[in-house]
Amino acid sequence: MAKEMPNFLVRGILIGGAMGAFANLAGLMDNLPRAVALGMVAGFFAGITLARRHKNK
Repeated sequence: MAKEMPNFLVRGILIGGAMGAFANLAGLMDNLPRAVALGMVAGFFAGITLARRHKNK
């Protein structure tokens, strides 16, 4: 059975959105939807970076 490649983009977006929500709860940002969206964008770019690093190994 072939080993499936992990989906780094989805994982990055979900983790980034959660980090944005925690940033809002900690008081770092005052708008929850903006904090989650900003976290998702950052997670998207982190997922791209992880996918590229995994591909080059």
